[in-house]
Amino acid sequence: MNPLERFENPEIKGRIPPSMLGKIVERMKYVNRGVKRAEVAANLKYPPFYIEPFLPLASTKFELGKYGALYARTIPSLTASGVKILVQISAPLVALGLPGTVNAVIAHEFLHYLDFVRRFSRMDGLAEDVSTSLFESSYADADHIFPSRIVFKDRALVRLLEKKFRTGFVDKRLNKKTEEQWIGKGLPTIRITPETNTTRIPISLLMKSTFDPMVTMKIEDLERITIGRAQKD
Repeated sequence: MNPLERFENPEIKGRIPPSMLGKIVERMKYVNRGVKRAEVAANLKYPPFYIEPFLPLASTKFELGKYGALYARTIPSLTASGVKILVQISAPLVALGLPGTVNAVIAHEFLHYLDFVRRFSRMDGLAEDVSTSLFESSYADADHIFPSRIVFKDRALVRLLEKKFRTGFVDKRLNKKTEEQWIGKGLPTIRITPETNTTRIPISLLMKSTFDPMVTMKIEDLERITIGRAQKD
């Protein structure tokens, strides 16, 4: 999967100045390093990911102007062969985020990826149709994701995640730059509502979905660790 495939669309390319497009391409090295760092730290393969030219803006408590910027999301994609889980990374994060911020967001989305695989592979407590809110994959940490400290063996990465996501993701520097250099200049955005930010997944489609066996094995190990720690407490 070419992460920059959507930028090959002439209509999209025409809406982004060459200077900004060049910055996105040049700074893809930080995305690739972040993905590699997460893979090494978790000893697992990162899910397919792509760069989204349209910055998603949603009404959240972490406001950037009137709407909150969703710098990355983990999205279940419906295909004929089943559900595929993708990580969507917004262009402003790539172009304007500090390398450490890019690393943290990429690693954080990996935690949501693990949660989606856990839920979808087992269909625990799911109704006939699964209504999946993608807000669960934004920046307000949910109780059901695995703690970073038991997923990643990279202590520095864990400390970075705990710092960046202590009370949900807040990065004033990135927000300011995004407001000035992306939204303020009329670069592509898309408004997200709770209705449009929901994917309804038929159980029949989940039943024929397959997931990385190494990931499902890792999830079993993580659950044993989580249960063991809970019993000690």
